[in-house]
Amino acid sequence: MDEIFDADIATSAQILKLDRIFILRFKYNSFSHQHLTPLIPLAEVEVVYNWQKNSQDSIPKKIISYSLSESPLTCYGWQQAPYFTKISNKKQLEELNIDQDILEVFNLKLLESLLIIPLVCQRNIDNTKPLIIGLLVMENHKPRRWQIGDIETGKWMAKQITTAILNQQTVAKVQSLVDERTAQLKVSLEVQAKLGQKMRDYIEELKRLNIIKDEFIASLSDALKTPLSNMKMGIKMLKLRNKNESIIRYLDIIEDECEKEINLVSNLLTLQELESNKLTIEPKKIYLQPLLDDLYNSFSQELHYKEINLIIENKQDYLYTDLNSLSLILKELLRNASKFSAQQTNIILRIYTQKSDNIIEISNYGCTIDQEEQTHIFQPFYQGKSVANVTNSGTGLGLALVKSLVQNLNGIISVSSASIEKSDNYINTFTLTFPLLSNE
Repeated sequence: MDEIFDADIATSAQILKLDRIFILRFKYNSFSHQHLTPLIPLAEVEVVYNWQKNSQDSIPKKIISYSLSESPLTCYGWQQAPYFTKISNKKQLEELNIDQDILEVFNLKLLESLLIIPLVCQRNIDNTKPLIIGLLVMENHKPRRWQIGDIETGKWMAKQITTAILNQQTVAKVQSLVDERTAQLKVSLEVQAKLGQKMRDYIEELKRLNIIKDEFIASLSDALKTPLSNMKMGIKMLKLRNKNESIIRYLDIIEDECEKEINLVSNLLTLQELESNKLTIEPKKIYLQPLLDDLYNSFSQELHYKEINLIIENKQDYLYTDLNSLSLILKELLRNASKFSAQQTNIILRIYTQKSDNIIEISNYGCTIDQEEQTHIFQPFYQGKSVANVTNSGTGLGLALVKSLVQNLNGIISVSSASIEKSDNYINTFTLTFPLLSNE
């Protein structure tokens, strides 16, 4: 009980000329709490306040608690609730047929008169008995005729004590919830701290591994570039000195495979430079016709063998961009279109301006690129479903490199696939969108 409230109770007890006043608090088990009947419920009783005449200490020095059924007078007070119990003399006490009780609570040898007022907590109207959370017991060691004023004062005190106990329980519940949430938060913060440290460790390890990977790719590429270039040169020399058609055909195959490996090494190096932000771009005014002529000449022979036409529709004189990046992008997209085009079809390269953007489209006719493939097609080393039908399938790095280069130029790349009426082929289009620069 609150210290100020203790003083009020003690003062009231002195005014009422009581020998003793104490408070009992009930703690029901969950079943008894919800099913209150005239029968004695299962409940624990605790003495929470105990004032005695000529005593300075109102708080019990040791916790006195017992089962409700162990104390006949406590049971009687509970049974009479919500009404008070009034005992004025020894004879009335003996009529209750109580031979003994818990000595520390009710000393029957000293007890002469008694007033028990229940601490009532109102319950829902469908309950037969209100919840009794405790008893206020006023005691005298001599007979006493309890007056209306005594009883009303006791009832008023009981209401105040009930409110205090309920407030205390509410505060205790709130504090318990706060403590629980605080403990959970502490655990959560500790877990977050550990995860944060682990994440930092993982990031540092990832950085270290990326450095190792970049160094490995760079050293491996350098180690491969020179012998591959020498092989290519050797193959060209063999082709010049050898006129046997069957041998030249085999040399062409070796040369194609060597070229593929050179492209793979070059693409790996470029991707590594893009990922590490080491690839420098030099935007400048590029006249398109010379670049387009070089592209046409580079692919004309290969496309002629496949009976594929390259059609270039250019409506721009120049673009302001990085020449090396644009050239590599167009070569990879044309190489990809060449691989997956059906025979006797066209590859169409369009360049035009739309609103505030430069648009480049490369279309070819062949197998469809479905929605699922479109979501993965720009991932490194991804091979589409159509690869099984292609003789020279490539490495799966080309489109990933194209996307990285386009993004490095602040552009966007997209792919679409549409069916063609009365044809088994689909028209597949890669669209590049670059913002118009102020220089243009």
